[in-house]
Amino acid sequence: MKLPLSWIKEYAEIPVAPDAYREKMIMAGDGVEGYEELGAGISGVVVGRIETVRKHPNSDHLMITTVDTGERVVQVVTGAPNITEASVGAYVPVAKIGATLPGGAHGSGLTKIKAGRLRGEVSEGMLCGGEELGVPDSLYPGAGVDGILIFGEPHPLGQDVKPILGIDDISFDFEVLANRPDCLSVWGIARESAAVFGTRFAKPEITVSERAKRTSDYASVDVLDYDLCPRYAACAIDNVRVAPSPMWMRKALHGAGMRSINNIVDITNYVMLETGHPMHAFDLDRVRGRRIVVRRARPGETLATLDGKERVLTGGMLVISDAENATGLAGIMGGEESEITESTKTILFECAAFDRTSVRLTSRALGMRTEASARFEKGVSPYTVGEAMRRACQLVNLLDAGDVAGGMIDIYPNPKPRPVIEADCGRMRRAMGVDVPDVEMARILRALGFEVELRGGALAAIPPEFRQDVDQEADLTEEILRLYGYRALRSTLPVGANIPGQRSPRMRLTDAMKSLLRAWGGYEIYGASFLRPAVLGWLNLDEGDPRLSPLALRNYLGEDTSIMRPTLVPSMLSALALNQSRKLDGCVLFEAAAAFETIVDGKPRAEGALPFERQTLCIGGYGDGFDFYKTRGLAESLLKSRGIICRVESGADNYYHPGRSARLIAPDGAVIARLGEVHPDVAERFEITGRAYLAQIDLGAVLERQAAITSVAEPPRYPAVSRDVALVMDDSVQLGPVMDTMARCGGLVESVRLFDVYRGAQVGSNKKSAAFALTFRAPDRTLTDAEVNPLLEAMLEELSDAYGAALRG
Repeated sequence: MKLPLSWIKEYAEIPVAPDAYREKMIMAGDGVEGYEELGAGISGVVVGRIETVRKHPNSDHLMITTVDTGERVVQVVTGAPNITEASVGAYVPVAKIGATLPGGAHGSGLTKIKAGRLRGEVSEGMLCGGEELGVPDSLYPGAGVDGILIFGEPHPLGQDVKPILGIDDISFDFEVLANRPDCLSVWGIARESAAVFGTRFAKPEITVSERAKRTSDYASVDVLDYDLCPRYAACAIDNVRVAPSPMWMRKALHGAGMRSINNIVDITNYVMLETGHPMHAFDLDRVRGRRIVVRRARPGETLATLDGKERVLTGGMLVISDAENATGLAGIMGGEESEITESTKTILFECAAFDRTSVRLTSRALGMRTEASARFEKGVSPYTVGEAMRRACQLVNLLDAGDVAGGMIDIYPNPKPRPVIEADCGRMRRAMGVDVPDVEMARILRALGFEVELRGGALAAIPPEFRQDVDQEADLTEEILRLYGYRALRSTLPVGANIPGQRSPRMRLTDAMKSLLRAWGGYEIYGASFLRPAVLGWLNLDEGDPRLSPLALRNYLGEDTSIMRPTLVPSMLSALALNQSRKLDGCVLFEAAAAFETIVDGKPRAEGALPFERQTLCIGGYGDGFDFYKTRGLAESLLKSRGIICRVESGADNYYHPGRSARLIAPDGAVIARLGEVHPDVAERFEITGRAYLAQIDLGAVLERQAAITSVAEPPRYPAVSRDVALVMDDSVQLGPVMDTMARCGGLVESVRLFDVYRGAQVGSNKKSAAFALTFRAPDRTLTDAEVNPLLEAMLEELSDAYGAALRG
């Protein structure tokens, strides 16, 4: 928030230089981002009077002038189109020899005026326009013309032009915290400044000259939603005389970064900046029925706002309406229908307190951010609405902008009493760590506007009407300490034992699995937790699948990041497609993250509750050597590392290939993992060519079932016997149960490993050949062929009976 220093000084004495003021305010907890000297870089520019004007003998567009600068008469050559023989006697800004102006060459930032010759004629200075001086037309009428700025009235010759043009001030940029909306005003900053420097805050005495005719004779006001509008005040102004604002008001607005428009609009902006209360003015002749209604919008209702845009409203938005339709967005922006124009004769001033949450939600929903909404979102005190309205009416009197009607309408049905805060002085001293006397505590709080009564070692404080952020002892402690001075705090070493942090069991599980995957050649990826809804439709999910009802974000940045991802699969497939598009022949990727579910065990998430975060490890890969069995092997090895042995069942989600997918089932029947080849249609939608594979492991389920390693087997003392076996069987036979049967035979099978699957004419249609590597070992002797061969024959016989498997010839 920008405010000119001169405006603050109208209400509080500031006895220090700008740098010291900034430092002192920052140390008192009032953020100051910096300050800017208006008119910086302008020097040596004074008022001059044009004495003569003649055409340049060597140019058809230059004029030669003589100008009286008070010290002497100088000759200045100018090419400005508005300087003619008729300009004699005009008062203009003249940059004398040695003067400086902003905008120098070579990065210097300043232009220095030197004597010179233009087409052979001497020029001893420069006549300045508003652009060279950085003065907009809204600050000084006539500054925006194409040419030289001509003063509207005489001024002493040789006088510095900066005070005349309103650019002799310093503009401070304050950073106001969300809990201090009272400081979003000149009065608020002046109050703080007076308290910090121990000077007096002198608020203006407000007196208003009113007509006998009352506001209620001009208009009526009804508030239908007191929960969103606790106080609403209105005052009619008749015989409105719309005109430019005086220089002192234009200067104040310019220093605050606002543009002067006309006296009526400027009054509302001036009062907002001065008191912190946003105001609005309606053209009462354009308000249907001359009736103001504060209500919630009707669903689908439309409103054309002052920025020229058509807004479609929803049912929860608070609007200001006339007898028929909405004519303004409460606390944000007025409507075009009731805008002030030069023909306006009767207006209605509005000053109100609107619910901060309502204003914030409406502002965000419509993408509108205004000076008014910024203040209402932080909170505007209902107590001081009437004072702000009277100040606006006083300015109408002062500017002779109209006739103020008597008896403003003030609807305030449920005023809340200010709280009385009981505080223990000793406890506050202990909290501060500074020995502040009781009397000094009371003095500081009174300087901030509190009503204070000392009672022995305690005090009772009533916050001022403009402070809505103070309601407990801790708040009083903070106020006292920041003004007493943070520098009074002594440096002390931390007290207490440091407790070292540690990884949670889930973190340790995730770390272990990621470490194994990295050791096996995998690369970790980090996907965003947000998705666009369209990608869920690419996964072939069944209608009614909970993942098709993801958690939607309220304030998303764009459609691509509008939902929380209910599965890690889209992120993994996108990453595989990206690597494939970069011409990588193959890769193995993995990600450990949360999938956000809104329905768990058939129960939907309660309204306002957080979603369930299912911790998942997702593995994806493609390329030579990476197939269904490699994917299954990775998943089974990871689970075995945690002491979990699973059985395999065919089938998984619809985004897997129906004949090349599986589920890993824990001994208690829980599904621990799903894996398989990506369905060709899904792969195509994600622009993946060839076969790709996925595995998803439920880390929460693993954490619940993992078993600690309690014993370690001795390394084998006797050599193993290896056999390779190729079996032909129906293509529909699952190989997992086949391998389980082989592992059980004879009790001497140490391991069974599948290393090849063949389908082709050599084994017949609807058949496949599976090749296994078998390892036999006995713990107490070296096995012989005479022992292994009978075991192998018995195994083949059992496989033939159970699965129709035959040894491949």
